Amino acid sequence: MSALPITVSARTIIEGSFDETGVADLAAVYDVGLALGVPEQTVRLAIRRMAAAGELVQEGRGRAGRIIRSSDALRRSRSESRLIDFAFAQDAGAHPWDGNWRLYAFSVPESARPERDALRAGLTALGAAPIASGLYATPHNLREGLLDYLPPGVVDRWLISAATPDLVLPGRHSTTAIVELLWPAGETLAAYEPLANVLAGTEIPRASDPVAVTAAALLLAEGLDRALSVDPLLPGEFRPSDWPPATLRARFLHSWEQLRALGPTLPVFA
Repeated sequence: MSALPITVSARTIIEGSFDETGVADLAAVYDVGLALGVPEQTVRLAIRRMAAAGELVQEGRGRAGRIIRSSDALRRSRSESRLIDFAFAQDAGAHPWDGNWRLYAFSVPESARPERDALRAGLTALGAAPIASGLYATPHNLREGLLDYLPPGVVDRWLISAATPDLVLPGRHSTTAIVELLWPAGETLAAYEPLANVLAGTEIPRASDPVAVTAAALLLAEGLDRALSVDPLLPGEFRPSDWPPATLRARFLHSWEQLRALGPTLPVFA
């Protein structure tokens, strides 16, 4: 590949190389990295960092080795996959708003700071917005998502939740005003620009080249990941009917299925 529309991180390359059991051959990881312009040394350094963080274990050395995802990393990956599934299901008309705002609060002592940080990260990753110290709001019920995302026991130990049809913020009384304050449309639209660039430059490779197919899929995945890291995936009732991110996700899905048809057994499609 040449003149890539976006840069794919070494982490994305590594995570996209695991099969459904959480195993990846290093030779394949390095080959895909090279196809995306990422040197082997950069990928090796990323593997070491992920191993040090407890996200994977390396067996063997060099291209003959392999890496295995930790149980925590595998749980987090499945949670992220469910978030993607939620986005596409919502685009298809599922998950309408039930009219209730969900409020999530926690007060965690300094002695349990890692769990406090994990709660903040989990709520943010799932689209909740802070409205006061230790208090987050969202139109979605996030309990199941948080149970998947966070280490066991964290939700039950610390999280307080409530639901209400009425939410008023200082100077913001209407749903429209609250949504724009907490989840500005401009920020979400900007987050989809990398995906739009990838889709505009996507070339469908030959079926006989698994490295090229995987590399093309990871370019799409990187674009979508960047978008979903910002997009709170608000219910359709909160966005216009011609909401551009929904259109881009539909285009992503079309290109993804074209690539999957070329290599349905490749780990990136697991």
